[in-house]
Amino acid sequence: MKWPKPGGIPEGHYCFTLDKEPELRKIKTKNGESRAIDIHAVSDPGEFTVKDSFVPWDIRYKDLCDALHVEHGADIQVEGASFEADVVYEPDRDDPSKSWPRLKNIRPAGEFAPKTGDEDGDIPF
Repeated sequence: MKWPKPGGIPEGHYCFTLDKEPELRKIKTKNGESRAIDIHAVSDPGEFTVKDSFVPWDIRYKDLCDALHVEHGADIQVEGASFEADVVYEPDRDDPSKSWPRLKNIRPAGEFAPKTGDEDGDIPF
């Protein structure tokens, strides 16, 4: 594995592979307890690793389940499964001087269609 430059994984679009099974953990909420899923993934070709947490009420959770073809209630293993996602940095809620990488726009591997042209869709010649 190549060691990333200081500052972590750059923002951008990547293909990731889960390098181990997701971990289920209990979290405290305003209404009691719930669960969160922590994933560990490696980018293709293995330059970066990313860890992210998902709660069931976050749309990213549904996107992740769809990308991994997860059926709720089924006992499955997803280690080695691939998906595509954008890495974006979000500021820490308690300390705005810190930010954390988050996976957004999660899709099954192979469905990503890169944009062409500029922000308006115009193709430069």
